[in-house]
Amino acid sequence: MAEAQLVAGVELLTTPNNGSYAYRFGMKPKNVTAICIPQPHTNAGGLYLYRNPLRATTPLYLFQLAFASLLTSGCNFILKPFSQVTIVGQIMGGIIGGPSFIGRIDAFADMVFPISIIHLLETLSSFGIMFYLFLLGVKMDYGMIRSSGSKAWLIGFSTYLFPILLTVPVSLILKRYIKMDHELETSVQCLSLLVSSTTFHSVACFLEDLKLLNSELGRLAMSSSMISGGLSYTTLIFAFTARQSQLNGDGFGVWLCIIMSGIAQIIFTRVAIKPILIWMIKQTPEGQPVKEFHHCIIFLLVLGSSLISEITGMHGFFGPMVLGLEVPEGSPLAFTLVDRLDFFFSFVMLPIYFIVCGGRTNLTRVTPHTCLVVELMSLLGFLSKFIGTILPCVFLCDMFLRDAITLSLILNSIGILDIHFYTSANQLKFIDNQCFSVLNTTAMFITGIVSHLVSTLYDPSTRYMADKRRTIQHSSRKLKLRLLVCVHQEEQVPNIINLLEMSNPTRESPIAVYLLHLIELVGRATPLLVAHQPFKHFDHRPTPIINAFRMYERNNLSIVTLQPFTSIAPYATMHNDICTLALDKRASLIILPFHRQWNTDHTKDISKFRSVNLRVLDKAPCSVGIIIDRGAWRVTKSVLGSWSLFRVGVFFIGGADDREAVAYAMRMSEHPNVTVTLVRFLPLQMTINDHDPNERRMDNDMINEFKVSKVGSEKALYKEEMVVDSVCTCSGIRSMENSFDLILVGRRHEENSPMVYGLNDWMDYPELGFLGDILASEDFTGKVSTLVIQQHSWAAGEESSRHSEDSPSRQDSFLPQVSPNGLKGY
Repeated sequence: MAEAQLVAGVELLTTPNNGSYAYRFGMKPKNVTAICIPQPHTNAGGLYLYRNPLRATTPLYLFQLAFASLLTSGCNFILKPFSQVTIVGQIMGGIIGGPSFIGRIDAFADMVFPISIIHLLETLSSFGIMFYLFLLGVKMDYGMIRSSGSKAWLIGFSTYLFPILLTVPVSLILKRYIKMDHELETSVQCLSLLVSSTTFHSVACFLEDLKLLNSELGRLAMSSSMISGGLSYTTLIFAFTARQSQLNGDGFGVWLCIIMSGIAQIIFTRVAIKPILIWMIKQTPEGQPVKEFHHCIIFLLVLGSSLISEITGMHGFFGPMVLGLEVPEGSPLAFTLVDRLDFFFSFVMLPIYFIVCGGRTNLTRVTPHTCLVVELMSLLGFLSKFIGTILPCVFLCDMFLRDAITLSLILNSIGILDIHFYTSANQLKFIDNQCFSVLNTTAMFITGIVSHLVSTLYDPSTRYMADKRRTIQHSSRKLKLRLLVCVHQEEQVPNIINLLEMSNPTRESPIAVYLLHLIELVGRATPLLVAHQPFKHFDHRPTPIINAFRMYERNNLSIVTLQPFTSIAPYATMHNDICTLALDKRASLIILPFHRQWNTDHTKDISKFRSVNLRVLDKAPCSVGIIIDRGAWRVTKSVLGSWSLFRVGVFFIGGADDREAVAYAMRMSEHPNVTVTLVRFLPLQMTINDHDPNERRMDNDMINEFKVSKVGSEKALYKEEMVVDSVCTCSGIRSMENSFDLILVGRRHEENSPMVYGLNDWMDYPELGFLGDILASEDFTGKVSTLVIQQHSWAAGEESSRHSEDSPSRQDSFLPQVSPNGLKGY
């Protein structure tokens, strides 16, 4: 009797065949299902032999890799302007390449996805997703579950429990009162669990694509999804194992043995394998890459753990994910694994997985009845997770309704781990092909709609709107000056410490330094903002950067206080931590290092630093200073230890930023070892459009204040330079390039001013403004360091107002109190 079989979306007709007595070797006859496929060539032999290259295995597989990558990448490129996350384009690419669209063309399907290579393609896609899930485990930090606060536990548990309590009873009601075929009836109960689940990795990838990973709402979503995702994953493992035992006719004892085997593998991995991983980390010198031999061991451990999972009855992907979880997050081993493997498996092997999933998605075979039931369950799962998240947010956690809605949408996002659950359920016959097709397509639409809504509803930069003006000019000299100092590398420390010394901390006007060590997030999925212990209790693992600033604090006891932080985040979202910390600590100035570094033998550009600076300038809740270090201060003594006076110059053209630079210079002029020279550039012929009258008045007031309070002593000097055009301005600046040790300039100036007109066309670094760009250019040969200042913008009419900096801020509750052992969650 003929039997129909569906392989990768292609229906094949196979006939049971009994071998003759001569080929049975005396054994009893038995009906079998067989497909006769001619053995393909491995190599094509080339066009010169008049062979079709795609009839051979090797070139065909290479073509499939290229086709899958181009299709998914092309969909992502098209959807990117619409604020869509990566998973939407990947699912779309798989569906387009499957039998629902391009795969419907018989000639294309026979040529690109012939039956003879389908099983090889599925095997290789399984290999790719296995290593991808291993890397997923490497990035995850299950320690977040222990350190999560009560808010995350409430939201996470409610997001897990409420959908199950709603969808499971509804699935039973549907089975009882709605007429269904046998396949749909057996699938609907599993559907209730699949649409109710939440996965941590889906939320992490969703937030990373939308650049919300280390926003306030993003951190809460990560903590909550770790709890709800862990519970959902455990529930699905138990349900899948029980369902598999039921279908095989096994009893409770077999199911219990499988579960106990999985628990035993977790214990074995933690007790026996994790010490090996820690030994590898200890054998790797600091700053050196992990040895190739260790990579081979990791590769074998991944394959071995997958094999053990299959032998014990668990899914083959269970072992690699457990192994990945045991790799210490943020360690050199995790960094190397993610750095070397993530791109290959994410952009080369993973698209094949989505093509295979798309091959199982055949929308042309879906009946309206099945589509209605599955869509009803999907909508119910979405609404139940939405309500289960929003209720504790509003009634127990006192969140704003807009933020609660946004968080509910984020936790409704669907990712590759969800698609993997759908695929596993389909392979184990828990859901049929029609249910899988509708689920896969619905996941694409839900995540697409959610990503657009989240990007529209939530903008983390709105939180950086300070309720007071945060500038040096408007800070009272009788109060503490709060500075947020950002450091990427050790080479930037001496220059910044000298700048802090010149800021003249005194008992009447002390300085509070908030040090933020910025580290790129690699080898983990969860960003961290870690607060370190006070100076009197050193950390167990102090960094040279933090210790250098602590030595500076110890040399200036009672006039300088230091509070160090470490931010581990992607460079694309690192500005969120900087702006949030500046707002919570009520900083008046953020000091950022320029991305270009001058050394004795070469110049180094780090473009990632530049992107951080640009975003901070755009979003900062206070004034911002970018310090350009041309190497002069790395070979000189500090300001306090120098016998000669440090020469500070201020180039003044006009505007709020220049006034902020003068205000900072006036504070420096009070230091006994610092002299300040204010150079004002004036146009030879004043035009009516040179300045706004209000701006000109405030410029003159600031200059007069400097003259009255500072000029007359030997440590302050005022000069005026008359210039005709921007060429004269450049010449005047270059003529004084060796006259100062530090130059302060404002970032923004009126473009129509004759003193800077035309310079905009020649700027290499717009973040430095006209004058800063000149001082950072290759043509500038001086070794002087430069501080480019941008004053915090505020509402009109507030320019001359003075605000107290020590009043409480309603945002102070954002930052958690953190111990040196790790970040305490929400």
